[in-house]
Amino acid sequence: MDQNEITNWKAIAQKMEADGNTNSWFYLRARAIADGKPDPMPKVAELMPKSI
Repeated sequence: MDQNEITNWKAIAQKMEADGNTNSWFYLRARAIADGKPDPMPKVAELMPKSI
């Protein structure tokens, strides 16, 4: 993730906090990325069933 993306996630997290909208997976993802933590969103491959 480049610095522009991280900056955008920070802005998203701050806006959601200002709106009191912090009870969602999207906010948790934004806050984690903004804080420099690993992205908690699983990769698409992890969401797919093992037998397709």
